[in-house]
Amino acid sequence: MKRKLYIVFDRFHSTEAGGLISAYVSFVDLLKDDYDIEIISVIDARNENHASLNQIKVHYLTKKDFFPRLKVLVQAAKQFKIHIVLKEIFNLIKYLAFIPFAKKKIRKIVSDEDIVVSSSPAASMYIPKDIKFIQEIHTKFEYFWGNHKLGTLQSKLMSKPYITVFRTKADMEKASQYFNSTYSYNFINNELFNDTVSIGEEKRKHKIIYMGRFVKEKNLPKMFECAKQLKKQIPDFTLDMYGTGVLVDDIAKLIEENDLSENVHLCGFCNDKNIFDNYSLLWLTSDFEGMSMTIIEAKAKGVPTISTNWGDGVFEVIHDKEDGFVENTVEDIVNRTAELMNDKELLINISKNALKNFDEFSKENAYKRWIELLKRFEGELE
Repeated sequence: MKRKLYIVFDRFHSTEAGGLISAYVSFVDLLKDDYDIEIISVIDARNENHASLNQIKVHYLTKKDFFPRLKVLVQAAKQFKIHIVLKEIFNLIKYLAFIPFAKKKIRKIVSDEDIVVSSSPAASMYIPKDIKFIQEIHTKFEYFWGNHKLGTLQSKLMSKPYITVFRTKADMEKASQYFNSTYSYNFINNELFNDTVSIGEEKRKHKIIYMGRFVKEKNLPKMFECAKQLKKQIPDFTLDMYGTGVLVDDIAKLIEENDLSENVHLCGFCNDKNIFDNYSLLWLTSDFEGMSMTIIEAKAKGVPTISTNWGDGVFEVIHDKEDGFVENTVEDIVNRTAELMNDKELLINISKNALKNFDEFSKENAYKRWIELLKRFEGELE
């Protein structure tokens, strides 16, 4: 009989909400033959689309959705929309007040022999202190143990984990000074991709892709400025932007106001990993990341990334000037892009290196690391 493994979310978001749920879709697929996996969602999210996980049992601890939207709260406060401010404050109060009730409910579901993996410190706030669990961190170390007020609050309220799993070696090394930690890279299931890799083909020419959420931390205004400047050097370039988020309307206005409708396109959410076959470069202008899943997905199709330095982990997923580039200023991003677009041989070599270096983020490597960690954790439970 397989041992139970529970994954705990504060709210089980849809796959369109970003890389977190996509990461756990892959995680479930990775370990489903070894463990009986179930999900605990503190807040109701049954209206979300989780087709990829429809075989997994989900325990909802409440029938109401009072997930606080802090960005909405801040925006409403700036616009003096008092009714929205009051609604979101009330949701935040309920969110925190539900902690003791959720702990009792989880304690009834989980036995001492079960494995518990928390998806975030926000989820860990609801886990009883007497349950040993594994904490995952999907953003960089400083978000929860630095100067970010919300992240710091969550790390202080959460129960103490047995071990914390970061997405990069760099974050693990920072954390190891304070608590038990390790790392496991985000990974890609090769089966999601077809065998076709279109490096050097004409359909990729002068085409750039962005895939991710339209949120503040992605610094999309910087990407838009890059697009404006690149048009002066490569007039026929295109930037296709895939994703959803609160800033979609803002970016749409910028496209219209700056006469870039022929160059920059908002393409909506896309879950087809083979879409990368149509592009020569991936742009990422984030202020911070944990370990970008998109860079890994692009590598699987031989698409190199030009990225800002969003954290020490960027140099673990991009080998600078070998299979991608880390540039910080708009000028440097634009000049590097133009260089690659004007030198087909250089672009093909960088693309081949990106494809070659994908293996370190393979499903096989991730499986070895997780099985080793979970077997060690099982020993602590016995």
